[in-house]
Amino acid sequence: MHYRDKVLIVDDEQAIVELMGLYLKSDYDVIPAYSGQEALDKVKTEKPDIILLDVMMPDMNGYEVCRVLKTSVETQFLPVVMVTALSGKDDRIKGIEVGADEFLGKPVNRLELVTRVKSLLRIKHLQDKILAERNEAMNYLDIAGFVVFVLDSDMKINLVNRKGNEVLGYNEFELIGHDFIKFLVPEGKGSELRDEFTEIISGESEPQEFAEHVVLAKDGKEIPMRWYDVVLMDNDGKITGILRSGEDLSKFE
Repeated sequence: MHYRDKVLIVDDEQAIVELMGLYLKSDYDVIPAYSGQEALDKVKTEKPDIILLDVMMPDMNGYEVCRVLKTSVETQFLPVVMVTALSGKDDRIKGIEVGADEFLGKPVNRLELVTRVKSLLRIKHLQDKILAERNEAMNYLDIAGFVVFVLDSDMKINLVNRKGNEVLGYNEFELIGHDFIKFLVPEGKGSELRDEFTEIISGESEPQEFAEHVVLAKDGKEIPMRWYDVVLMDNDGKITGILRSGEDLSKFE
């Protein structure tokens, strides 16, 4: 059976939801919602592939809903199209600030709506493919028994694999967004490591073949690790972060 993408349409006016649904229902499964809170609830239960989100709603406006979605690790890549009768520059800036991916004006033009939805879903499918490939690679590392972190240029944790959470005693998303050194390296032992990282990120030096230092588990236990660091670069060759794979040395003690 062919999978049909799900479009969540959110507007407190039922007629608008029905009209946009009419434009899209031949190609997509349409899910209606009539308030901000209902939209958030249906994101959890229905797992839509894209959201068409009205800005002006009485209980929770579209900006607030979008902010919640874009600050959650689970929904940050979910495309959000803000649908608004507002045309001011400040309103668009506000939408961009909360992470909106696109804007549609009211009354909605059928061709523009269909084109924007199709375009954003194409991008989402590419992102899903990349994430699936990344997760598959992470699974291989889990099987090999390595702890893996992806750190950005500010040493914030962007990703940690299942083995890392397991060894350190954290749930799936607990470590995301935290400073690796402040959060996981014992006090008094992090300044030298931060200096090393700063030099690597700036390109002044290359990572050592390996390095050994302890990290703190959630229960406060110090776990000795051997770390192997690799720099991450964008398409222009600029260093964007560090991939740290670590081996738990306590299992050899």
